[in-house]
Amino acid sequence: MDVLLDRARLTEARDTLKAAKDAFDSAAKINDNLEAAIDRPHGKSKLRDRVGWFEANWAGNRDELTEMIENVHKGLDSIVTGWDEWEADAVASMEGK
Repeated sequence: MDVLLDRARLTEARDTLKAAKDAFDSAAKINDNLEAAIDRPHGKSKLRDRVGWFEANWAGNRDELTEMIENVHKGLDSIVTGWDEWEADAVASMEGK
């Protein structure tokens, strides 16, 4: 039985997920800064309050998505690393090392 595994695509997917997780992590900082930057234009806080409300509601969803992305990333990393190690062992075995 042959096993076909496109490690380049798996590696690319793993790296893309890492970048997505990093983007989600930095998004929280950006939103915190945005709320502070809005302040109270013309003495009114309605816009700032809406930004704060959005951030509070989105934070929970973002945390869940970040956790899911991280779990898939870890799974892909485990697959890629495992196959790389297996291949190195197989090559060493064939070469009599």
